[in-house]
Amino acid sequence: MELEAVDELLPGKKLGRGVIHEVLWEGKNPRPFFFAAWMARMGGKERHEGTEARRHEATKGGKIVWCDPRGEVYPPGLLGVGISFSEVLLLRPGNAEEEIWALGECLGCKGVGVTVAQPPVLSRVVRGGLQGGAERGGGVGILMRRMGAASLHHAAATRWLVEPARGERTVQRWKIQLIHGHGGRLHKPVYLECSREFDSMHRVRAVEELVGGSGEKVAATRHRRSG
Repeated sequence: MELEAVDELLPGKKLGRGVIHEVLWEGKNPRPFFFAAWMARMGGKERHEGTEARRHEATKGGKIVWCDPRGEVYPPGLLGVGISFSEVLLLRPGNAEEEIWALGECLGCKGVGVTVAQPPVLSRVVRGGLQGGAERGGGVGILMRRMGAASLHHAAATRWLVEPARGERTVQRWKIQLIHGHGGRLHKPVYLECSREFDSMHRVRAVEELVGGSGEKVAATRHRRSG
């Protein structure tokens, strides 16, 4: 699954490694698990690109570690973005202190390709520590955070705002915007779509424009069938 419309928002048109990326949501909107999963897949995919020697090295580790203390991640749902069960390790820390410690360990581990979490409120020292861990490990850190006073301060290379968009009976949509990222296309909305139809359950695409009206048609753009 290559979502070129989203890729083109990124600085350098690729997801940076050795840094933290934040996925934000507002108010009572649902948490952006789907977009975080897409980012995790892209982070894992980019780790495996390069020479044969690098591919061999990557296959030794490069797992996606998803911190899930509340048991909210539905592993079969990850298949919709092309993440297999064998790629993911679910982490279940017992409390916030253990979660922060585990995040730092995972981010700093060269055998972990992507670390995903919805952390508790982070102090400046902790934010800096997590970024330092990402730099040491060289992987991708993805933090889901609710927009608000607690999320004003950050140490992220990119920040994304994800909002639900009006869909259809068989199509679920999200509005995606890059709101921070030096060299990226800021505040340019892109719509991520996922089909609910059984015969295309793994079809995901990104489009740059929605045309309003009855039966909301998609004016569109670039898409791929998920792998």
